[in-house]
Amino acid sequence: MPYKEHTLSNGVRVYWEPMLESRAASIGVWVRTGSRFEKPVEGGVTHFLEHMCFKGTKTRSAEEIANEMDFLGGEMNAFTSQEITSFYATVLSENAMRAGDLLGDLLTNSVFDPTELERERHVVLEELAESRDDPEDRVMENLFRIYFRDHPFGAPILGTEETINGFTQDLVGHYFREHYHPGNLFVTIAGNVRWPQMIESLEDSFRNISRNSGKSVTISRPEPSFSRMEEDEDFEQVHLCVGVQGLPQSHPLQTTLRVLSTHLGGGMSSRLFQEVREKRGLAYSVFASPLSFSDGGIVRIAASTRPSRREELLSVLVDELRRLEKVPLTEGELTRAKNQLKSSLLLGLESAGGRMSKMGRDLLIWGKEISVAEIEHWIDSVRPEAIQSLVKELQWGDAIAVSVLGPLTGK
Repeated sequence: MPYKEHTLSNGVRVYWEPMLESRAASIGVWVRTGSRFEKPVEGGVTHFLEHMCFKGTKTRSAEEIANEMDFLGGEMNAFTSQEITSFYATVLSENAMRAGDLLGDLLTNSVFDPTELERERHVVLEELAESRDDPEDRVMENLFRIYFRDHPFGAPILGTEETINGFTQDLVGHYFREHYHPGNLFVTIAGNVRWPQMIESLEDSFRNISRNSGKSVTISRPEPSFSRMEEDEDFEQVHLCVGVQGLPQSHPLQTTLRVLSTHLGGGMSSRLFQEVREKRGLAYSVFASPLSFSDGGIVRIAASTRPSRREELLSVLVDELRRLEKVPLTEGELTRAKNQLKSSLLLGLESAGGRMSKMGRDLLIWGKEISVAEIEHWIDSVRPEAIQSLVKELQWGDAIAVSVLGPLTGK
């Protein structure tokens, strides 16, 4: 069923996918802002602002927001990426309008109280410290640093201690007004809601949204860089992360890349899992995952092993990338990868939250609804020769970035 669409009087667009037999409703607010749009002094402010929206509005204190979130049940949360910030709630249908009212309040009436800001600064600094203690986070962050270099994609989404300590009420408020306006966000809803009443409620909830039209932000296209970075750390294992070139989100060969990545490291039958774990016992887990942006992308391959076997592990990972150029997928391998992708898509749409998220992604990438049948057709159309050609075009066998973290000496 096609999405229903309505534009509020203030210009905010709202989309709804009916699920009339469901007892749930999921609401998401999608904001086209992320770490790539930050100035160097603002590093991490998008993520920090996401936190601060839950810390008090003109009508609710931080405690009242937390109490209402729990009272509604379900789930309410947010996330920040390089290009997107999203706030969402999944609740029982009868609580949908109250959830929408709360989201609207957070995104139009937040006050960024200095006391709450100082308290949340410490929280985010602890989050940053926790991330630094996580070897998987750190080795991936290092990979992005060398792959994207001086581009904003190479900077951490959380920011740094220096930038976080520099955030003020004025800085956060200014960023909020510049990016949280009707031309830069929209609302997606999936589930069983009373549409006319929901629209009326959202008209009221978003009435105080910033009227700032927003200034156009000059962004540079990311250019991949291929080098090796090693960081010595006293862990039990050495953590390896390999990066090869990916594709922009709307690239015609994006589905081919997804099938390829799934075959390479997306399950127990994948080439990497079979070669790294099953045949050689080099690692407990290994995966390959594409990450695409509006104008670029990267495919990440990660695994961990004992220090004495790190070069062997790296050699195997690189050999498997090069083997993709020489050994085409069999029909059985291709079918397995396609089935995994289609299962992930279809099973994710069993929930209101999954459908709401798909709506958001469709609109952000394509500006319109993409039917499940069309996506399945894209997947079914991928052929082995297209995969082999793409690997050669992206130079996976030669253009490789490597991040290494762990005990590099003394063991």
